[in-house]
Parts: sequence; structure tokens; C-alpha cells
Amino acid sequence: MRHKFLPAFVCLMLFISMQASAKVRGESVIVSIDSEVLDESRELIIHLPNNYSRYTDTSYPVLYLTDGQRNFAHAAGTLDLLSQDGMAQEMIIVGITNTHRARDFTPTHDESYDQWGISGGADDFLNFIEAELKPFINSNYRTNNYAILSGHSLGGLLSVYALQSRPEMFQAYFAFSPSLWWDSEVIFSDAAKFLSQPEDLNKYLYVNMGNEGGQMLSAFERYKELLNTSNREGFSYDTNLDVSESHNTTALAGMSLAFQKQLTSLRPSGAVIEEGVTAIQQYYKDVSKKYGYNAKPSYKAINHAGYNALEKQDYDTAISIFRSNTESYPNKSDGYDSLADGYEAAGKLNKALEMRKKALAISYKENVENNALKTRLDNLQQKISGDQK
Repeated sequence: MRHKFLPAFVCLMLFISMQASAKVRGESVIVSIDSEVLDESRELIIHLPNNYSRYTDTSYPVLYLTDGQRNFAHAAGTLDLLSQDGMAQEMIIVGITNTHRARDFTPTHDESYDQWGISGGADDFLNFIEAELKPFINSNYRTNNYAILSGHSLGGLLSVYALQSRPEMFQAYFAFSPSLWWDSEVIFSDAAKFLSQPEDLNKYLYVNMGNEGGQMLSAFERYKELLNTSNREGFSYDTNLDVSESHNTTALAGMSLAFQKQLTSLRPSGAVIEEGVTAIQQYYKDVSKKYGYNAKPSYKAINHAGYNALEKQDYDTAISIFRSNTESYPNKSDGYDSLADGYEAAGKLNKALEMRKKALAISYKENVENNALKTRLDNLQQKISGDQK
């Protein structure tokens, strides 16, 4: 019995040891806020980015997510996956749970749909977000003044209505399968005028639609045509008709594209990156002014500039750019790995080895996949050993 027990015990301890290094990315909490505007208490499901508690000098955009109970899990998971590869911004997600969905998401009362509940309370709901919810989030979490409103179906209608009626509230709007048909397409009464105004809008909108047909599709096509003919300065948008998705899955499928397209709306072009770090920094100063928040030069843009220099065999410039990125993003393992690439290309193998080791060590604290870092470290160690023979 003794000999049979020990291997099982060892295996169990090994399993526990292996699991001890694995950590869930991010943190979710549930809080309540008492609203005087709505005369009720509303539960919020809040997701904080991976390492939020560790990077205490970092502030984040906020995604305000309607139908929070339904959409929170897939939105948080999608955002985390994309942000690990620099395909979306890390954000705080605030899922707003429902109490009276039809009331809160519709801009007008339509008695034809009284079986859904009372309608026409969108302005009160937006008042709640503007006067109570956003101040609560901004005072309790590290936000950077960039905010997104996201909604599906009637929630998508709310996003479009908020853009047209209160564009100053958010910098970006996501509308998945929006119910633009509501109340005889009342949303269109101001749409053309809004989209043709001479003032810069400086907002982003993502709208999608699935295989839905009828009023859903015709209203979407009508709004898409308005967007395509709009000449509103500073306004960018993307639309997507995906007939492989149903009404119930357009938020799930569209969230990934919305996150990616929204980030693209803020990113510098390849031409700007080609000009180098100074041009990138100026670009983000302009973005900060345009959208009204502190837009830090993105890690990925600076990193691309470093690799552009590396491809030109301008090793000193590449190393300098990579080093500056580690100073701006000291907790990002990939930055040290890129700096190691610069040193290795320049033949400074011992410095490269130091950075490879640092990248791997930080990756455990950063809580990211690190097999590629291990492989590159092993390869470099073998290269150095071979050179010493």
C-alpha cells in the first residue's frame, strides 16, 4: 500500500503546484448604486482589467454595457483575448443590469408595445448614466475619460439615440442589431440633420445586423445609407451585415469586430509610424485633443517603429525605441523581449540574454502566455554556448 500511495500523492502535489501558478485574468465585482433619477437601486457587474490592481498608475477607458447580465461574460472574455495581442484596448467594463428594459432603452412611448412594459424612458436612463453612474465609476475606479456605450436590439437603439441626442456623453457607440424600426422609425426624424451638421463630431460608431429581414433589416439599410452619405467631420463608423448570425448572436459575434474597429479608429497609420517616434507622439497628442482624454502613445505603435528601424539595420535607433517603450510600459514582458531582439540583432548577446530573462520573469507577474518567451530564451542560450565553443 505504501508504494502505491506515494506516487499518487506525488502526482497530486505536482498537480497542485502546477495549478498554483495559474491565475484568472482580471477581476469582477458586483456593486449597487442607488439612483435618485430612476428612483431605484441598480446592480452593476464590473470587470477590471488584468493587473488593474498591480498597475496602479494606469487609467482605462470604460465600456458601459446595457443588458449587463446577458452580455457581460462574452464581452469581458472577448476583450481580454483581443487585448492580450494588442488588438483591443484594455478597459473597465460596467455591465448595467435591467429593471425595466423597454422603459430604459426606448426614446418614445409606443402603446403598440405596452405588452413589453412601459416605454419612452431613454432620456431618464441617459440622465442616470450621465449624472449618477459615470461620476460613481470615475470616483471609484481609475478611468481616463474615454467612454463607450454598447447595446443590443433595443439597447442598440439606445446607443444610436444617445449618439444623436447626447454625443458629448461618450466617445464611441456600439449598436448590435439596433431596433431602429421603433415607433415608426422615429430615430430617423433627426438622423439626417445630425449627420450633416458642420461641427466636428469626433465620435466612433459601430453598427451590425444579422440574418433578420423585415423592419430590422430595412431600417438598418436606411441608416447605413445615411452614414455612407454623411459628411460630418471627425466622425468615423463601421457597419457590418453578417447573415451567418441571428438576432440573438449579433452582439456576441459583433463585439470582437467592434473592439477591433474602435481601436483602429484611434491608431496612427502606417505612414505615421514610418515617420518615427516623434510623429507617433504628435499623433496621440492630436487624438487626445480630438476625443477629450489623455491618449498615451500605444505600445504597439512604438514597437512597430522599433522594428521598422531594426529592418533597416539601424540598431542603435531600434534599441533606443525599444528601451523607451519599456520605460513607458515597464510591466509589459513583450517590451523586454523586443529590446532583446534589438540587442541580439546588434550582436550584443549578453545584453539580449539579460532582457530575455527579464521578459520571462515579468510574464509570470503579468499573467500572460509565455511559451514563446521560453523558447527564444533557450535558443539564445544555445547560440551563446555555441559561440563560446
